[in-house]
Amino acid sequence: MKTDTRQKIINYISENDLKVADRLPSEAKLSKMLSVSTLTLRESLSVLKGEGFLSTIHGEGTFISSNPKHISDTLNNNLGITEMIKMAGFKPGSRDFERGLVRADGVISERLKVKVNTDVLVCKRVRTADDRPIVYSIDYFAPHLVPGFLKINKDNVSIYNFIEKENNIKIDNSIAEILPYKCTSFLAEKLDYEEGEPLLKFKQTITDKKGNPLIYAIEYLRPNCFKIIVNRRRK
Repeated sequence: MKTDTRQKIINYISENDLKVADRLPSEAKLSKMLSVSTLTLRESLSVLKGEGFLSTIHGEGTFISSNPKHISDTLNNNLGITEMIKMAGFKPGSRDFERGLVRADGVISERLKVKVNTDVLVCKRVRTADDRPIVYSIDYFAPHLVPGFLKINKDNVSIYNFIEKENNIKIDNSIAEILPYKCTSFLAEKLDYEEGEPLLKFKQTITDKKGNPLIYAIEYLRPNCFKIIVNRRRK
């Protein structure tokens, strides 16, 4: 229900062409407009504030602080690209899907805890939001996941969903390394972007509850499509 209300608020902002610094109606008025309870509305407003899209000034009201059409990722939560796209209200998709076997080099063998030169399945694809290319992803699979993944014919499969629902494996934490990256001619063509412009490069190893590696992922993100949020706490 909270997710539905969050999307209703985003739709309201979009349909009324509200911009950054515009004020939302009062909670009482907005809850009536959206046909939700004040409590549910307040919870969803709090979520959007945490994502950096809204801010409240005491005695003044709630204001739009960022473009809600950007796909938001709070790095404290381990979300897949498909989940991020859906939460932002877009339709996830993919194109240029490729998969095949490669020999594990030193980095892949270390990340997946396999021997060097072990055959590893790699999946490459462009991820889209409402048919707009936003991410080029490269995923290397741990050997025990390969038989199940090879049976999947859909190009637009959610890897997180495949792991948790199809394999009954609970995904745990991952440590993401974020790097600035200059767009190559190859990535410019894949992402409909400009060669030489900055991209965000994510590298992470996704593990299960016991710390066993599941996926080593490399993702190239268009920075003009994402809003990255980090919750930093002072010790």
